[in-house]
Amino acid sequence: MEFKNFAKGLGTYFFAEVLCLFLAVTLSAVGGGLFRLISCICTIAVLVCVCVNYALNRAKEDQHQKLPNTIGRQLFYSVAAALPFLVLGLTLCLAKAGVLPEHWYRWYKLLDAPFLQLCNLCSMDVTVSSLSWGKTIFLALWNLLPVAAVWVTYALARSGFLPEELQYKKRRS
Repeated sequence: MEFKNFAKGLGTYFFAEVLCLFLAVTLSAVGGGLFRLISCICTIAVLVCVCVNYALNRAKEDQHQKLPNTIGRQLFYSVAAALPFLVLGLTLCLAKAGVLPEHWYRWYKLLDAPFLQLCNLCSMDVTVSSLSWGKTIFLALWNLLPVAAVWVTYALARSGFLPEELQYKKRRS
């Protein structure tokens, strides 16, 4: 059962990766800096939405199976969906430290598609030496966003708060 959930988490990552790469490349081909910023916002929003959907599905399934809501389960789902992002953040820091090749940043941008345009806003160059340590840490920390999105959404859903209920509430006059 846990392997199936881990595989679903990795599938969430790959789905977000492909969708965000398509959006980033499509929107950035249109124009200059403004479109890069719009692309950056769109791809990060898509990543968050995909992670929220994954967490809601896991929470509903766990409630249906009457599984306990534990910190370990929340951490497991968060890491399952965000493990590649965590590894990518670590590899970016290793590349800046000189452990990985100088041109790793080129591949990092492609593999970290939700943050591709954020990387381009920090540095258009393809070498990690163009980044300061501050920018490197800034970019690496963004890879914690999927962990936070899954963790918070799962915890809220298990406590009884469901975002779709907000959508269908009638306004009181």
